[in-house]
Amino acid sequence: MSPRWFRAIASLALAPAAAFAFETVDRLPFPSGGSFSAWPPEEVRPWNVFAYGGVMHDTNALRRDTNEASDMVARVGAGGRATGRLVGRQRYLVEGFGEYYDFDRFSQIDHFGYWALGHFLFEVGNDVNGATGYERRRRHAVLGEFRREERAMVTNERVFVDGGYRFHPDWRIFGVVERNSAERGGAESADVESNRARATLTYSTPLANAIGLEAGRTRGEAGFFDPTIGQRFADDYDEYEIAALVVYALGAQLRLRARIGHTERQYEELRERDFSGTSYRGAVDWFPTTKLRFTLEALRAPESTVDASASHVLRRAETLTAAYAATYKLVFTARFSNERRQYQGTADALVGGLPPPDDTVRTWGFGAGWEPIRHWQLGAGVELGERRSNILGRDFDYTQYMLNARWTF
Repeated sequence: MSPRWFRAIASLALAPAAAFAFETVDRLPFPSGGSFSAWPPEEVRPWNVFAYGGVMHDTNALRRDTNEASDMVARVGAGGRATGRLVGRQRYLVEGFGEYYDFDRFSQIDHFGYWALGHFLFEVGNDVNGATGYERRRRHAVLGEFRREERAMVTNERVFVDGGYRFHPDWRIFGVVERNSAERGGAESADVESNRARATLTYSTPLANAIGLEAGRTRGEAGFFDPTIGQRFADDYDEYEIAALVVYALGAQLRLRARIGHTERQYEELRERDFSGTSYRGAVDWFPTTKLRFTLEALRAPESTVDASASHVLRRAETLTAAYAATYKLVFTARFSNERRQYQGTADALVGGLPPPDDTVRTWGFGAGWEPIRHWQLGAGVELGERRSNILGRDFDYTQYMLNARWTF
């Protein structure tokens, strides 16, 4: 299994702003899950099942600049998780869910999505452990990027092997090799593939603080099809990273998780799309009381994604989240996100010589959660979002109102 500090750093990936989902209610940190130190978390069972359902009203469902059209969206889903011992110290983990989205007005976007994983967790003696596994996710493309009344499904797959060796009580070396692939269907198809290897050396203290040094290399390909000119654009790239990592607790009220380094991406054909610069991701958690917490997250990194018809997107984002547990059964949240996206290698830039999109996306989210009885969670939320772009016709505004109920056993 990955060490605690490594999981903390890996969890810092920020979700794409303005993603079409019930994000505000899905992120509610219920006290029963151990989100606040005022109450201990419930015991984690070796297996559980869950089901959920909700409705959402979106004032601009297709993220249009003009001729905005609202829609009501219903969602139902179910899933489960199981972990257990195979033999000796060797364990397994299987987890997944399936969900269906039903649009009242834009029924062409109705779709079924799912997520599934299977991991084998191994240990050899007291100092060697790791995991190998397969993950698969199917979802709809982000409507902020794909603004059409047409279904466009995205399939992501990941295969990985990782492992670590603690060669000293305070020192550990960790490595991972993984293959990631993503494909988007529809008229504007896109695909991204990458093979990545990275290694990390860390020093940990008995108080669970840690510092580390990580180096990695990625070999990938990013491609997309532009139906307007009937041409596919694709290019291979090599990416090199070196970074410092830190997980540090300043007492019981302040925690820092950060990764900062240098990333260099080189394309084979069009070198003007190359990237070389500082990349980082990190978060600071502040707990002024046992029932209140604030989290500030920051991110800057190039990213190849099939949601955008571009070679890569340079993302720079800052997010501030506040969560307050009034009681064990009642929690409130507020979240603000500001993200700048600079697109590289778009069809308009490659063929027409036009400037690539440079967008700023801001979202405000407010949520409330209630656990009336054990196993049941009710959530309500409001999300407001806007995008401002240097390209005419890419601006939009929207407001989402959502309700959700979840049962877990």
